[in-house]
Amino acid sequence: MRETRLLRRRIGTWALGSLLLTGLALAASPERATAARKVETMPVSDVKPGMRGHAVTVFKGEQTDKFEVEIVDVIHNYLPKQDAVLFRSNDPRLEHSSIVGGMSGSPIFIDGKLVGALSYGWPFNKDALGALTPMVNMHQVGDLPYRPDVLRAPKGAGRGKKRRGTQAWADTMLGLDTSPLPTRKRPQDLDASESLVPLSVPMSVSGLGPAATRMLGDALGMTPVRGGGRGTSSSKQTSQKKGWGGGDAVSVILIDGDSSVAGNGTVTWVNPKGDRLLAFGHSMFDSGPTNVPMGHARVHTIINSYQRSVKVSSPLSIDGLMYQDRQAAIALRTDKRAPMIPVTTTIQGPDPDLPPRTYENRVSFGVDLTPNLIASILAEAIDEAARDSTEVVFKLHTEIEYESASGRRELEFDEELFFSGGLIGRIAGRTRSVLAILALLDNGFEVADIQDVRHSISMEYGAPLDEIENVRFVQETIRAGDLLEVEVTFRNYAGDARTEVFPIRVPDDAAGEEIMVELAAGNVAVPLRPLSDDLDDLVTTLTQSFPSRSVVLTIYRESEGLATRKGLMPALPDSVLETMLDRGATQPSVRLKQMSRRVIPTKSIVVGSHRLKLDIKAPKSFR
Repeated sequence: MRETRLLRRRIGTWALGSLLLTGLALAASPERATAARKVETMPVSDVKPGMRGHAVTVFKGEQTDKFEVEIVDVIHNYLPKQDAVLFRSNDPRLEHSSIVGGMSGSPIFIDGKLVGALSYGWPFNKDALGALTPMVNMHQVGDLPYRPDVLRAPKGAGRGKKRRGTQAWADTMLGLDTSPLPTRKRPQDLDASESLVPLSVPMSVSGLGPAATRMLGDALGMTPVRGGGRGTSSSKQTSQKKGWGGGDAVSVILIDGDSSVAGNGTVTWVNPKGDRLLAFGHSMFDSGPTNVPMGHARVHTIINSYQRSVKVSSPLSIDGLMYQDRQAAIALRTDKRAPMIPVTTTIQGPDPDLPPRTYENRVSFGVDLTPNLIASILAEAIDEAARDSTEVVFKLHTEIEYESASGRRELEFDEELFFSGGLIGRIAGRTRSVLAILALLDNGFEVADIQDVRHSISMEYGAPLDEIENVRFVQETIRAGDLLEVEVTFRNYAGDARTEVFPIRVPDDAAGEEIMVELAAGNVAVPLRPLSDDLDDLVTTLTQSFPSRSVVLTIYRESEGLATRKGLMPALPDSVLETMLDRGATQPSVRLKQMSRRVIPTKSIVVGSHRLKLDIKAPKSFR
């Protein structure tokens, strides 16, 4: 504490005067003493309408300031086991802004006692009227342990049971049913007539364009506000504050580096040692145990709004981590540091003579959080690579290093996409590399420890695109063992058509059966794999794919075999299949269909797929 350092420096010269001055300073500013001594709290039962007190927050810069408040009333059991204390303020600084997003966590004192944290408001409220979260509820969050180990536990129900969570790439490839979590409802999306709602957490963003910013704001349910970042390693901003006190601005840091994303709010309480903090008075993501960096912040200004005014802030430092994210508060520690995942993105534009641009970032870890953060960085790179509204081919090479129970492994993905009117960054959320990260973190086996992610982007103008327009069989009669000739009509982007014939052998044992013939673009064809029984199997499935510049010709039966966790079981009779299907399980069985397959390289990117049924006759020699 600043007061403590001054005391030590001046003692011996005019010690008595120094002690008196320091004592007066502490008595006048109880909120700044939170890191030096235990702050007395006031229970909600002692709070009465008409009581007057003050709140502490940062209006600008890093220095805290007070504003007066008056208690309006108490709403008991507003939330389960949690009261809401209504208050209003006549401070002229809130006349146009009302309650401000980013003030969440501002401590409110009555008679020198800490009552709780400013945390709730009505989105369209005209006056500075809001509600606070009582300290008893916030302390319950602070008493929870720091448990980074639970973050590495899989979210699935266990081996052999249906996986939960967001849809993984392997599930899509294997046809497994998934039930995505419901879309997070943002506070600003709630009807103002519903009730008090938590103040929105301003998401300070720098180094990301509008499209990537909107994408991330929608994914995380936060209000994007253009702010600043800590800068690169050679120009890091630092905080003037060394310790923490009630009312200080705090940032929960999601992306750090050339881009910056941080959720901003206010510290409510600091323990006597200064290594435990409570903030916000409500959740950030309501994600429970977390391990996300946090640090001091600087408030630049307040933007007044009829809907919800917000603070414009920038993170300044990394001074600890958020370890709990609950309904009543977020809990922070200053004696620990959270890991971040390096993400390097290199962009080579259409002109090979110009040097590539490289962006260095780090993202926070979270099973649901990390994929969205990496997708936003990639989306910005995609938007940056080609802003011209013209035909362009986007090429992405991704390398992902991760560590699991089986050791360290590296994945590589090559993807190629065509855009008719310039690159669209939002496509990043559907690239195989981002879906692979999602699957590594959200699966039924274990949570992989992602060590490093590297993206290399290149692009070229043009439209090397062929669409599969029509498919037909050259022969009228097809017999078992014959070489089936499939005639395909392609139409390029300019509208010109051409035909090619692709042969594929019909299996000898297909006589008298109806088979399916599928011709599909390489990037939509599904490799067939057994159901994954561990993370290594899942990763192997993730890496198997076909190039965008290819067509995949496949012959299969509607029901030929079974894909199980023990492997692929082809060519099983229907009677055997029926006995092997687990009718009492919720995990659907996956039928193995493939009989014959050809992967045919093409000069252009292919789109589309066609399927035809075909009756197979017996060979002539058997007639």
